[in-house]
Amino acid sequence: MKLPALAAFAALLASCSQSHPPLETVQDLDLNRYDGEWHEVARLPNRFEKDLVAAKATYGVALDGPLAVRNEGLKANGKMTTITGSANVVGNGKLKVRFDPFPANLFAGDYWVLWINKSYTKAIVGSPDRKFLWLLSKDPGVIARDFTEPLELMKAQGFEVEKIFENPQRLPPETRPSLLVRTQEISAEPRF
Repeated sequence: MKLPALAAFAALLASCSQSHPPLETVQDLDLNRYDGEWHEVARLPNRFEKDLVAAKATYGVALDGPLAVRNEGLKANGKMTTITGSANVVGNGKLKVRFDPFPANLFAGDYWVLWINKSYTKAIVGSPDRKFLWLLSKDPGVIARDFTEPLELMKAQGFEVEKIFENPQRLPPETRPSLLVRTQEISAEPRF
């Protein structure tokens, strides 16, 4: 009697621990073309964006180091949130993002560009554990349905795309140039 119960438990455990092939990321990601403002069209629900109804991220290619990152969100109650950080390239289409302030800066998160269209106006970003997935667009008018084919690719790679939450609103596009790019400090006094 115990043997069938043990076998059933083992089968249940095996079905819960699905193994997936390694995620395919964008090869030769052009950071200069990726640079700019990206509107979050939809996402897998996550605790960092709880209660957000709109979000966008702005990336600035730095001249002297990592990419600058600024994430902005609008909560259902009308309150805006902003967090800044930086991202370092760790492989083809793979970045590690670290946000300020403490304690968020203690941990770097995986930010993998999994798909991008040829014109660099729509992208899908996720994490290797498949817990995070974002549909991004440089055009705030794009909707989740515009990602039908690439979402099928994400589903085949093990993402639970049926749980995607589409943001009901979009933040307005930035009307002034991005101030994210950090340049080396220039001093009027010569340094010896």
